[in-house]
Amino acid sequence: MADLDQRTSSQRLLLVDQKKELLKAKHSYYEPKESGDALASSAPKPGNCQKMVRIVVCDPISILLLALPVACISHFREWDAACTFWLSFLAMIPLAKILGDATEELADGLRNETLGGLLNATFGNAVEMILTIQNLRENKLQTVKDSLLGSILSNLLLVLGMSFCLGGLTRGPDGKILGKEQLFSKEAALTNMTMLLLATSAFSLPTVFFANQRQSEFEHSLLHQDHHNFPLLSEHSDISKTLMISRYCSIYLLMAYIAFLVFQLYTHREVFQSPEQEGEGDDEDEGGTHLSPVFALGLLFMTTLLVTLASDWLVKSINGLIDKGQFGGRFVGMILLPIVGNACEHAGAVRMAMAEKVDITIGIAVGSSTQIALFVTPFSVIVGWIIGRDMDLNFGSMDITVMVFAVLVSFSIMTDGASNWLEGFMLMVAYAVVATLFWFATDEGGSM
Repeated sequence: MADLDQRTSSQRLLLVDQKKELLKAKHSYYEPKESGDALASSAPKPGNCQKMVRIVVCDPISILLLALPVACISHFREWDAACTFWLSFLAMIPLAKILGDATEELADGLRNETLGGLLNATFGNAVEMILTIQNLRENKLQTVKDSLLGSILSNLLLVLGMSFCLGGLTRGPDGKILGKEQLFSKEAALTNMTMLLLATSAFSLPTVFFANQRQSEFEHSLLHQDHHNFPLLSEHSDISKTLMISRYCSIYLLMAYIAFLVFQLYTHREVFQSPEQEGEGDDEDEGGTHLSPVFALGLLFMTTLLVTLASDWLVKSINGLIDKGQFGGRFVGMILLPIVGNACEHAGAVRMAMAEKVDITIGIAVGSSTQIALFVTPFSVIVGWIIGRDMDLNFGSMDITVMVFAVLVSFSIMTDGASNWLEGFMLMVAYAVVATLFWFATDEGGSM
């Protein structure tokens, strides 16, 4: 009986170590290590203020924070819209990293694995949620849809593809590249992909319903030779029905996401445990280096405030950027805006794949796509409902086709539980196809 309790305790500690590394990998570009472990362990551990300074300043990407005050000046002095956009864009990249680090520190400080997972789920896509709310306030509904779908596609195709490709071309433990394949937990990957398929169906059905109703009414108007009533019927009948269907489906998706969290963090958490992850003793030594919950909450609050301001400046400058003809509105929403929220996940996922920790890579890339599809997207519909914006799940036939294509391609690659560099390259090519499509796509009138 004592042996059973000891094994159970060891398994729990192993799972906690794996969760910590997943959080660190998702929001950290690198983690420098001293060559002399004995010297490092004997060094005094930094306090809260020193740790906060290290998070905010001691990272090469933090130099982009200098763009934040300049973006503020550009916004209030009404400089060129493109200048404001790019300055805000650059400033949000380090802010997204700091936001993720603050979430990690808060989760570690609370020392509660389930609560830490919930915090990560809530704040892991905070940048996307803030951008979504800002665009909803400005009634840029098409930009909201583009940025949400673009985040899913970016994680699923670009981040995962680059991780598989570079991981497959990095020499493994045996020092060989020829014939190298990286193994991962097929059950965890397919569970995430199944949830993505559920979200895809929830997005597809309102789109199909709207198109079918419009076609039926168009045929009815032709039959009765009443062309003038067709637009009126479509606007006041089909759109309102599609809107209500979307709101109900959003509630269902949020319920599915809560169930998925319970499945992932409680009833079947061993499915998401990386088999190659081994507990490392130096975690205990690092325990004193974490911010206290009070300091972590303060950093989280300040960073969220700065992200809100920067995203507000960025959103208000989008129309000016598009008017200059440098980029199309669809390309901005689908490709550029997701880069802000996915930059940290991108670097963390690639680094884990090159370190032969593919399960963590999939947890970052595919898990983030699942969060956006099951949580952030229905959240945007509910927020739109509250503030009086007609945000729905009617993404349009082209966008839904692209999403179905991306999910099916990714699903087919993960079914065998192994990856190689060619599969990663195929995912990157698929993303290039999508980016090219939306480079030439025309903006839908009035949606931007």
